[in-house]
Amino acid sequence: MKIGIVLNPASGRRGKKLFWSALRRAIEARFTNLSLRETKGHGDAERFGRELADDGADLVIAVGGDGTIGEVAGGILKSHRPGTAFSFIATGTGCDFARNFPVSRDPATIANRLTSPTVRQIDAGLLTCDDEDGDTVSRHFANIASFGVSGHIVQAVNEAPKGRRLPGPMVFFFHSLLQILRYTPRDIRLRLDGEDIYEGPITAVAVANGAWFGGGMKVAPDADVADGLFDVVIIRGAGRLKVLTLMNSIYSGGHLKSPLVSIHRARLVEAWPIGREPVPIDSDGEAPGQLPARFEIMVGALSLKI
Repeated sequence: MKIGIVLNPASGRRGKKLFWSALRRAIEARFTNLSLRETKGHGDAERFGRELADDGADLVIAVGGDGTIGEVAGGILKSHRPGTAFSFIATGTGCDFARNFPVSRDPATIANRLTSPTVRQIDAGLLTCDDEDGDTVSRHFANIASFGVSGHIVQAVNEAPKGRRLPGPMVFFFHSLLQILRYTPRDIRLRLDGEDIYEGPITAVAVANGAWFGGGMKVAPDADVADGLFDVVIIRGAGRLKVLTLMNSIYSGGHLKSPLVSIHRARLVEAWPIGREPVPIDSDGEAPGQLPARFEIMVGALSLKI
């Protein structure tokens, strides 16, 4: 069995890096044909994922945060062998994609599961948007893409000094508070499966394949990564105090009771800004661009081994 591993060495703090070291030893004890590639910058994870799949890997494993996981999955889907089996080891700040699955923390158990021929087909998202230069970019996401204040939060988290001591969820919580206090709701137009369903100010809109984002916020509690649909959560614009109160309830999923929140299901999501203020996008913890944007579900596209 030929295994390809894409490692983001900058991802995670000491504990998660030690966990990966133990797991790597367990994998190497079971597989001899391994190819390890380490990322150095933006785009490397997607490129390595594509190259490993094209080179005939039977399984490609992403080791890093949600951004690395999303990029590697996207690389596989852009390869000539998009059905290549995919797995992940979450070592990042948020680790939100991993929350969708009953993931073991025992290295031997994880390594043994990788030897199984069983894979699960799950959905992926395809995002098309404009980058800061106005050029069109296209990228896949495994978990959640969103826009509004969440885009500002992701930018702040990614630009924060490295070597931070706070746990990942606390890093997201701190920057969420800060960005909400600075944020002014943006006006947008939203279309789901060809039907215009909302026009007005938003705090954030989440286009969810999985249930969690933002370091443990259960923004789309009923999202299923294999149901062929996005759960689209609209958080309407409101004053800062209301939004801060609402944010605290997202961790439990209680925000869905708020009149500021509505949830919809769709295969295709399209959104446009109203006005000149940019509306930044978050895609699996990365910041690829801004509205206008198109989010399309790719039903059963990923062959996940976990």
